[in-house]
Amino acid sequence: MPVRTLLSLLALLVCACNQAPPPVAAIPEVGVQNPQRRAVEVERDFIGEVKATEEAEIRSKVTGRVVSVEFQEGTLVTMNQPLFRIDSDSLKSAVDEAVAEVARARANLDQAQADAARYKSLVSKGTISRQQYDDAVSKQAQAVATHAAANAKLDQARTQLRESAILSPYDGRIGRAQVNVGALVMANQTLLATVSTIATARVDFALSEREYIRMMQDRLQEQQTYEEIRVKLLLAEGSLYPEIGRITFSDRAISADTGTFAVSATFPNPHEWLRPGMFARVRVRVATVPDAMLIPQRAVQEVLDKTFVSVVDADGKVERRAVVLGSNYGDEVVVKDGLKDQDQVIVEGHHKVRPGAQVKAVPLAAPVVEAAATPANG
Repeated sequence: MPVRTLLSLLALLVCACNQAPPPVAAIPEVGVQNPQRRAVEVERDFIGEVKATEEAEIRSKVTGRVVSVEFQEGTLVTMNQPLFRIDSDSLKSAVDEAVAEVARARANLDQAQADAARYKSLVSKGTISRQQYDDAVSKQAQAVATHAAANAKLDQARTQLRESAILSPYDGRIGRAQVNVGALVMANQTLLATVSTIATARVDFALSEREYIRMMQDRLQEQQTYEEIRVKLLLAEGSLYPEIGRITFSDRAISADTGTFAVSATFPNPHEWLRPGMFARVRVRVATVPDAMLIPQRAVQEVLDKTFVSVVDADGKVERRAVVLGSNYGDEVVVKDGLKDQDQVIVEGHHKVRPGAQVKAVPLAAPVVEAAATPANG
């Protein structure tokens, strides 16, 4: 080999020895947290419909024409406030006729009583026959009955006259008038208006048979009656209604048609937020889990409809675990199966590492427990 070539190779070898070795890749850091244990309330949301606690369809008890509408539609009314008046001329005539009939019956009764008293003394003296006296006593009894019937007819006529003024059955809000002045209304048929109370509102919803059983089991553990259950209400746009309700009705039986159990909750309605016909979600505590395992929701990964979390094992390597999840509570979720209390669950950085990768686990502070947990559906 020529000397010049040998010297060139030697120079290249010396340069290569003077270069620094390539840097070693840094081990990535991930934020980890152990599963937390605490008691949680299992709450479920049910679609409910708001109804008035009390609601009355106003109908006339007498037939006649409407002579006045004495309220403003959509306003508050008070108990016994006049709402409609029905033409009462014929009813007044019926009262006058009944008064006259009572007077005739009274006169006939007085005459029959006098005859019976006189015949009693005569029959004792043998002046008249026993049959004549019995006839007088019978006429007296008939006169008593006729007088009683006349009085009953007079009471009925007076009642109908009073009922020509149609009154509100309670304090509440009245809707639109369904008839105008001059309209003919039929007794107990024609709908005039609807009045509903506003101080409280009722929300009707239904539980499945399984949900009902779970709720009753929880009630028995806490020695709490069904009517003592307190419920929340979520309005249509998602806000939480500020008043707490309570269960005020539970049906006698599970419906054979739907397999559900009808329930009603009553809520205070001081500002009249709740109106009949609204739809809302009733949030009910159906059970209590005394020692639930929770992890942050952001630690959960979904792959092909399966749920996983990543953990750091004893060798500092990433391991993927399939988990079974329960309800969400704020930023956390219940883990039913797949984790142990000592597992280091990757909460931050799991998207940057793969299973089997070497990582450095950095413990994160445990989350602050909220005073009231909010569940998601499920």
